[in-house]
Amino acid sequence: MTGLGDPGSTSALGGALRQQAITLTDLVVDLAEAAERATRAGRPDPTGRERELLSRTARELDAVGAALQSFTSTVLDGSARTRELTAEAHRAHLLVDGSLVVEPAGPSRVDPTARLRAKERLQELLNRVTAAEGKELGRVARELERSGPALAGISERSRLGS
Repeated sequence: MTGLGDPGSTSALGGALRQQAITLTDLVVDLAEAAERATRAGRPDPTGRERELLSRTARELDAVGAALQSFTSTVLDGSARTRELTAEAHRAHLLVDGSLVVEPAGPSRVDPTARLRAKERLQELLNRVTAAEGKELGRVARELERSGPALAGISERSRLGS
């Protein structure tokens, strides 16, 4: 896994963000109940703005947390698949070097034609693993690019009291 730390920490961060989203949603429910009581008693609802800000924040935290957890799952699946492909490559006297299937230096007892076919097949399978991880990493990046300004806007509204 590159770029986002280890899978356990990334998943934990995603889980923590999602848990905070749940906590904020619970607060929104509590505020809605208080607002309903105030309305029944003939008092104005003073919590509308806070509920809206908390709800928006919860949605953003949940979206980013979900993207991080999905990325982690994809990376862990990819790591398991890469280990399988590495074992297959070894049997064909090939090596997996990062995202490439390469022929090690020196002679091989494996038929050159069979080795070439194995190399091409394993490279295609490894490319799929790499592509899936790249797609999920792109999703995380897009989610952060979208969510960052949204959270900044929520923060600004909170500070300004608007």
